[in-house]
Amino acid sequence: MTPRRFAWLDGLRARIAVALFAALLIQFVGGEIIFDRVESARMERGRAQRLADWLQFADEFIGTRPDAIERMNAMWEPRLHIVRTAAPPPRDIAQGDVGDPEIVERIVAAQPRLGRMGLRAAREGDALHGTVRLGDGGWLAFRSEDYFEGHSQLYHYTASVLLLILCVVLLALLFGRMIARPLAQIAKAAERVGRDEAVPISVEGPREVRQVAAAFDRMQTRLLGHVRDKLQSLAAMSHDLRTPLARLRLNASTVEDAETRAALEQDVREMEAFVTSVLDYLRGNDPEKEQQADIASIVMTVVDEARDAGDAVTYDGPDRLESVTRPLKLKRLVRNIVQNATRHAGNAAVTLSSPPHAIVITVDDDGPGIPESELESVFAPFTRLDASRSRHTGGAGLGLAIARQLVGRLDGAISLQNRAEGGLRVTIELPWTTNCNTPLEDHI
Repeated sequence: MTPRRFAWLDGLRARIAVALFAALLIQFVGGEIIFDRVESARMERGRAQRLADWLQFADEFIGTRPDAIERMNAMWEPRLHIVRTAAPPPRDIAQGDVGDPEIVERIVAAQPRLGRMGLRAAREGDALHGTVRLGDGGWLAFRSEDYFEGHSQLYHYTASVLLLILCVVLLALLFGRMIARPLAQIAKAAERVGRDEAVPISVEGPREVRQVAAAFDRMQTRLLGHVRDKLQSLAAMSHDLRTPLARLRLNASTVEDAETRAALEQDVREMEAFVTSVLDYLRGNDPEKEQQADIASIVMTVVDEARDAGDAVTYDGPDRLESVTRPLKLKRLVRNIVQNATRHAGNAAVTLSSPPHAIVITVDDDGPGIPESELESVFAPFTRLDASRSRHTGGAGLGLAIARQLVGRLDGAISLQNRAEGGLRVTIELPWTTNCNTPLEDHI
């Protein structure tokens, strides 16, 4: 798992961009280090050659005219400043007689004659100072203030480097988007597949991504075909059971013993309720297109139906609430939860609200609730809780399984919570969408 502070690195585009940026940075810095070493050696030779030429020129020109020193200082300022002395300078220029041997050796290599002139030189910060004996026996003290000044070429090309890095990062993001977009479509399609019908995905991107998209499309076609065959078979079997059940009801009515007849009719009612629950569970996979609908009207219709059947059901919420949904599935979902509450608790309080970007439907009852450890397991098909469910209620253990199935088809979520004052609260959260013409690829 990527830490929260590095969540932006979790995407493919970001990782490609970072990888290219790191590679470019390593290449540039490494190349700059190598170039800097080569350039430094070349500049050292160039500086030594220039200083040697100046000192050679000073030795030859200094005796030609009285103002030679002033003219040379004016000509070389600020690169070099020279002073002529009659007495030899003290030997404190550096350790040893010649100062810095490497610098002296480099200057002498440029002008071998300076080696016979007692050249001494030493470094002082970015400056170089030293002395050399002139041909007429005098001494010349020199100082070059910026002899060792110089910066890496990286500083001279900062703007170019930043522009290059920016271009590489933008290209990396574009390249990553070309790869990540079809992969994201495949991932979202995989999340939605099987909810209603096959989800079309665009086959685009690199060859490998196109192969994955095509393979996924074939896979979902085979999978959905297999599931439909199984569901159709089960639905047909459940539907065909209605005929023998009708015969059983007819035969039960001919039994003379009242107690036996009542027991048989009760068994028939339980079997019919079970068959009806199974058919409802299987019909949860029936396709239904999204459309604009009044959520409040659907919920109030379910509440009115329950009241007409003699159940204690109340409604609290707006009179109108438009959203894009699958109306039949939503109606079956709310009816299922309300019937589940009235069957096991005898009452239901339905509340509809619309927080930002969501629709929330809550159904409260005053029943025994559900043990905390079973709040998740009750969503499994054919699950009964002996403490709160009874065969006399007519339940088949499919009520909450059907509810979760329908919520999944509506792209929502359902949760259970025991109320502090007693009873159970069922919370349904659905997305609030007002545009039903949104292209499919924007949803997947």
